[in-house]
Amino acid sequence: MFNHYRLPTVRSSVVALVIGAALLSSGVAIADDRRIAFDIPAETTAAALNDLATQADIHLLFPYDAAARTSAPALKGTYSIDEALALVMAGAGLEIAEQKDGSISLRVTAGKDDAATEVIVTGSHIRGGNPTSPVHTVTRADIDASGYSQIGDVMRSLPENFAGGQNPGVLAASNSNIANMNITNASTMNLRGLGSDATLVLVNGHRLAADSSFQGADISVIPLSAVKRIEIVPDGASALYGSDAVAGVANIILRKTFNGAEVSARLGTTTQGGGAEQTYSLLAGRAGTTGYVMLNLEYAKQDAILAGDRAFASDVASDATLIQPQVRRSAFVSLGRDLTDTVSVSLDALVSDRDTTYLNHMYRDYPGYTGWAYTPAFSVTAMADVALSGGWKAHITGGVAGSRNSTGISSYGVDYPSYNTNHLEYIEATADGTLFSLPGGPLKVAVGGGVRTEGFQQNFRGSPSLLTPSRQVDYVYLEGQVPLIAPSSDRTGLHALELNLSARIEHYSDFGSTTNPRVGIRYVPFNDLTLRASWGQSFKAPSFLQMYQAVTLALYKPGILGGSNDGSIAMLVYGGNTDLKPETSTSWSLGADYAPARMPGLTLSLNLFNIDYTDRVVQPINPLTASLSNPQFEPFLKIDPATVTVETLVANAYSLDNYSGLTYDPNKVSVIIYDNYQNATAQTAHGVDLGYRQHFTLAGGALDAFANATWLHLEQQTIATQPKVILSGTIFNAPEFKARGGVTWQKGGLSLSGIVNYLGEETDTGVTPNHAIASWTTVDTHLAYNFAGRSGYARDLKLALSVSNLLDRDPPYAPSPALFYEGLAFDSTNASLIGRTVSLTLTKGW
Repeated sequence: MFNHYRLPTVRSSVVALVIGAALLSSGVAIADDRRIAFDIPAETTAAALNDLATQADIHLLFPYDAAARTSAPALKGTYSIDEALALVMAGAGLEIAEQKDGSISLRVTAGKDDAATEVIVTGSHIRGGNPTSPVHTVTRADIDASGYSQIGDVMRSLPENFAGGQNPGVLAASNSNIANMNITNASTMNLRGLGSDATLVLVNGHRLAADSSFQGADISVIPLSAVKRIEIVPDGASALYGSDAVAGVANIILRKTFNGAEVSARLGTTTQGGGAEQTYSLLAGRAGTTGYVMLNLEYAKQDAILAGDRAFASDVASDATLIQPQVRRSAFVSLGRDLTDTVSVSLDALVSDRDTTYLNHMYRDYPGYTGWAYTPAFSVTAMADVALSGGWKAHITGGVAGSRNSTGISSYGVDYPSYNTNHLEYIEATADGTLFSLPGGPLKVAVGGGVRTEGFQQNFRGSPSLLTPSRQVDYVYLEGQVPLIAPSSDRTGLHALELNLSARIEHYSDFGSTTNPRVGIRYVPFNDLTLRASWGQSFKAPSFLQMYQAVTLALYKPGILGGSNDGSIAMLVYGGNTDLKPETSTSWSLGADYAPARMPGLTLSLNLFNIDYTDRVVQPINPLTASLSNPQFEPFLKIDPATVTVETLVANAYSLDNYSGLTYDPNKVSVIIYDNYQNATAQTAHGVDLGYRQHFTLAGGALDAFANATWLHLEQQTIATQPKVILSGTIFNAPEFKARGGVTWQKGGLSLSGIVNYLGEETDTGVTPNHAIASWTTVDTHLAYNFAGRSGYARDLKLALSVSNLLDRDPPYAPSPALFYEGLAFDSTNASLIGRTVSLTLTKGW
């Protein structure tokens, strides 16, 4: 008989052990030469181990939660017990701890989490709740197979996520707006291309402070080696999580319980030159029956890539920095303890800093300027869990987080520093459990509330503090899961039906109150198929930067902005707008998940989505290189401005940056381009997500295949008198079609992965006539060997070779004139100039 036992509260996530199958009355001494005919189907590793124990007539003890999270290939043929175990356990992170007298004990391999924490799935506050929105999970195995060394690279590869916004490699070329460029090497999420500030990022279910430059959470502070999995809900979720969840939520779940130690070193470089990288990490922890502690340290360094390193950038000044160098240091600590059988406490702390320098060349004959950035960040969260009567559970959380961007440029021997600081404090209490039972099953609810305080401070170029705005948000929320029809396999076409209702009331100290409802339905016509639908409303207050950013001016040659170079100067105006209104949106999604029982390991998913924005905060001109050529931008232009108008702008601005190559003279300014933040009349995003995953056997090993794709239609109406403009599939905007798919084959300790990334064709709207940008396909490969089970120095040793962009594909040509890099002609928000990279990783566990 197969049994497993879960200890209450936190203990279930620390020592959930199962006594394996076939506890027979007589033990059998295991001989190395005993060979058995096995016939085990492809199933979870836990189920496969159970079948193996039964067919081999042995006692088998193993950690159930760890085994239940992975899949095992089918096993049919004659093998020794050791051979069969090796095949079934491949990729599960298990090893033999003890083997004697007809019994085998397995344990989690050092460097692996030794149990699954009881986690509320992202998209619901209810334990064991069934989300009615799509949830895309990126597992630790997916991360390893990708060959990436930074969490930002993992996120940017996802089809539903746009790589533009504040992200490394996004150049200040002909960008659509000032927020669409790399300033500090931060990495931010940008679901559906709706902006880095429209995706809520959580770490272990808790908020990070916004990045101080452009208000999106900087995920690069998180060491990739500490990540357990990532859950992404690409659906409006303000009713559950509050502001900033308009486009969706990304919950980065870090490892908590860990037994042993693991050190890792990664060295890599590009084959075209520049961009050498090195990453070193330490992961150590100990978990017992009543507590755990874990520490992760990571150091990463990446060299610059200069224009002279890339043949396609030969028209750019050779010493201009295309990929900024950076040094990053991060540390994560997690600890927890059971105080009693019903009360447990825990603490998560994350600290990080990052610095970079670069050289920006506007023109080949222009000396350019040196820029720098230093960004420290931290997050501390304290939690308490209390098991209440009747199966209810209370969770209390308090946290503080902050980040500071120290940036600046040095031009002609003069330094111009700037400082932006964000601060976040919050406390929240929630409780969930069964309210009462209905004919269809238990009515589960979650209720909670809290207070969040956000602060911002900006010091510009050595001036005293310009502004210190803050806001307080008080909120309460309620979620209910209503079982309308109890699950039953006897009703074909109506196996189960449940309703999810939620609402959140928030009061902003600067924008008043808002109520955001959400309705979700989960319908299971039969066991293999789940249908889901959701509808909800979202709310987002303008960010501090959008409201209070200092007015800055930049001077350019008109030709680079779509005009003619006639010796005059074009003046571009950036800055905040204190008259901004909150953004609101209504979203819906329809989806299906199909997992046929007759094809174990296969999962197909389909998701249709629609987001309708009102008062979306935007910078109206997109792209800037069409500022003077596209008639739709005429309302934001002032042609032949009076000299006094120009002088007034300069007198009230906090900076005037001259990129024109001409001596500034107010009488030479022929046009003023106003690109301040403002509320757009409407913005709509709709499209389709497709997903495929399948586990099966090949050549005696386990094969995991996957494919994900997103088709997106994004359009915007900036002012009511203008027609809607399609943004998706145009230069410096989210792609219309993006896909990623691949396979990973494992046998014993050997693992081989191949992944294809595809970006659909785009249109360069920054030139007249518009130019078609070719599609872009790259291939990534990853080869690893795990010496788990070996003795001596090879024990728990893993070697991995990763090659990104195996075919060394350059980014597709786009002729728009570059705004900051004359001669650079590609879309840096969607394609990378890095080229082929080769890296070697060595990991050793104890």
